[in-house]
Amino acid sequence: MNRWKKTILTAVAVLLWIGLWALAAYRLNKPVLLPYPTAVFRALLALLRDKQFAAVVWGSFRHVTTGFLLALAAGLILAVISSTSEIVETLLMPGVKLIKTVPVVSFIILLLFFVQPAKIGLVISLLMVFPVVYENVRKGIAGTDGKLKEAAKVFRVPFLRRLRCMIIPSMLPYTTAACSAGLSLCWKAGIAAELIAQSPDSIGHELYYSKLYVDAEGVFAWTIVIIAVSVLFEKVFLFLFRLLTVSFSNPTLWKHRGRLLRFLCWGDPAPKKGDTAAEPDRTEADAGVSAAAASSETMVEGTKQVPDDTLKPADSDTAHKPAGDTARKTAAASGVPVCELQGVCKNYDGKTVLSAVDMKLMPGTVTILSGPSGIGKTTLLRILLGLTEPDGGTVIRAEHTVLSAVFQENRLCEQLSASANVRIVPDAPDRSGAAELLRSAGITETEGKAVSAFSGGMKRRVAWCRALAVRSDMILLDEPFTGLDEEKKTCMMRLLKEHKEDNAIVIVTHNQSEIEKISEYFRNVAIVKLG
Repeated sequence: MNRWKKTILTAVAVLLWIGLWALAAYRLNKPVLLPYPTAVFRALLALLRDKQFAAVVWGSFRHVTTGFLLALAAGLILAVISSTSEIVETLLMPGVKLIKTVPVVSFIILLLFFVQPAKIGLVISLLMVFPVVYENVRKGIAGTDGKLKEAAKVFRVPFLRRLRCMIIPSMLPYTTAACSAGLSLCWKAGIAAELIAQSPDSIGHELYYSKLYVDAEGVFAWTIVIIAVSVLFEKVFLFLFRLLTVSFSNPTLWKHRGRLLRFLCWGDPAPKKGDTAAEPDRTEADAGVSAAAASSETMVEGTKQVPDDTLKPADSDTAHKPAGDTARKTAAASGVPVCELQGVCKNYDGKTVLSAVDMKLMPGTVTILSGPSGIGKTTLLRILLGLTEPDGGTVIRAEHTVLSAVFQENRLCEQLSASANVRIVPDAPDRSGAAELLRSAGITETEGKAVSAFSGGMKRRVAWCRALAVRSDMILLDEPFTGLDEEKKTCMMRLLKEHKEDNAIVIVTHNQSEIEKISEYFRNVAIVKLG
């Protein structure tokens, strides 16, 4: 349903309910209990003409809004702190549970002993909203994609960049939902507190006197005012909140004014038809990325090793040598392994996954890990990346070894552009350098579109480019050609040779044609078959 149809349907629904109200009032015929809509409308007009109306509304608005903003700030700060400190989380838990379970009326009565009636709406609004914000923000932080966190660890993404590109975008949907729910809740609780406490210059105070004088029209009129003010404030606040946070949640929207306006007004950033970046790859294996990601690691009986002398550095004049990598050149020249595994073992749930794996990874060599799906290839890569600790054996890395990887999943920041995803790594190329790298992979849209709008094959190539942008000593690629057609595979192989030929390269694949293609591009290739 498009937005205009929904607006018309909403208007019809409102008119229908007003009609039912008028019918019920006519049937009951007791205006003291249920006034007619016309009488309430006249009472509302009288309120609007009253000189004290603005002061009364402002009094309630100021207190409720201040309480909400204080609750939002406290909830955000304490949620972030408690997410990093188990001690703080434990200390806050009883208080949060208490606020959630104690009835609002009990809080109001108790607070009347300590808080001035004029401030009661502020305090109650704060207490009611705080747990909503606190718990939702904690969920958002906890919901940060664990695989993205692992990628950030491998790529050594600085904390502030992780916060901006991964953690805050994960928090924002939960925070927005908390604000929407909290705004509605704080107005209900705040006005109720003002009514019970008879706060001066407040809507609650006026409601109390309307009820005292059996002024049903006045009660209904003030209720309409409460609804209108709370809805208007919610719309304005969410508009400003999205405006302030759009650079975290949907930064590419700055390039699309129409979509940006839709997002700010309604929280809907979806592009219109034909507005996406979806260049269809000529492969239909995009679904294979998900399927490959779901594969689990199972038992491996042993490893078939090739002799160590086949893993000597490649002697190539065309090897890519990033500037400033003196340590890497020294390692390559001296034949020192970038990484060495000695008797590495790994068990899961009592089952042996890897058993006594020995391996030397030398600069300028390619090691292909082959074998059936689920045989332990990804587990071995995770050990090499430092994401999984072996149960036995030793992993020895050369000093100051820098790693890069193409994971089994793309692990991209979906809200960012392709260029921003490439530039997220330390010492990444600038915008023009990232754009050039992406162009060499066949991707020309680098700034104006989020990668969430890309096809599976395009995302795969962005993940490749991010890995190639790292000035690394060892690069590990897990099923890197999934979702790519033959032309794209050739392109990425060429880029791998161009950018990483001096690295220790480890590639996981069980596809024989891919193994043959790798052997055509690189001279020092060793195949390690697991199973």
